[in-house]
Amino acid sequence: MGKQLEVQHAENMRELGGYQTQDGREVAERKLIRAATLNTLDEEDTSYLADYGLRTIVDFRSPREREEQPDQAVPSAENIALPIFPVEEKKVSASPFEVMNKMKEGFSAHEQMLDVYRKFITMPHIHKQYNQFFGILLENEKPDESVLFHCTAGKDRTGFGAAMMLSALGVNRAIIFEDYLKTNYYLAKKTEEIRQQARQAGVSEEMLYGIDDMMRAKQEYLQTSFDLIAEQYGDVNQYLRVGIGLGKQDIKDLRQLYLV
Repeated sequence: MGKQLEVQHAENMRELGGYQTQDGREVAERKLIRAATLNTLDEEDTSYLADYGLRTIVDFRSPREREEQPDQAVPSAENIALPIFPVEEKKVSASPFEVMNKMKEGFSAHEQMLDVYRKFITMPHIHKQYNQFFGILLENEKPDESVLFHCTAGKDRTGFGAAMMLSALGVNRAIIFEDYLKTNYYLAKKTEEIRQQARQAGVSEEMLYGIDDMMRAKQEYLQTSFDLIAEQYGDVNQYLRVGIGLGKQDIKDLRQLYLV
């Protein structure tokens, strides 16, 4: 379930195939891949992904993030820029660069992350972007052809997108959280590297704790989204329909395409 792909130069890359749904089916393999940034892929990695069936890459990052760490091209795949947060929005961001900048100004990383997960539920622009994401998923009709979606760490924008897709497919909430929290295993080395660099730069203990808040997938973050969904929409199905804008047929089609 959710196996790691055999790519040597990318963080937090794993597929969503194998997770069981509440009606006894499973998410199909070689259809859905989640990842962190793809700027360090080498030729062997891109060849592997092409052979794996990757046909579409959806990049949730801001234009600035894409410019600073551009994805390496995968010859078989179209790369679609779909920034989740409004480009002009500076008050809330899941970009590690922006979170760090606000930490330097005295803003809590923990509170910033909670605000990100609230905005997933309350910001119409974000709903529109995830609606487009689901539209791309609905176009992925051929067997053994994959959509890969990613942000910078593959944790928040990607984690929420994965949670909503698994919810649409009827995967149990406990399994959704299990997948979300796997990020901490796959990003452990990267997180420690960042902490060591920060220590060497002489940052405060408070900033070190902030790095942990920024880089770790914490259950309370995603739970904040689910709690707000329950409060404002009643349940996730209603949020997918009214918030994100999926129709009943869309849900049926997603399950036809992605479940076995």
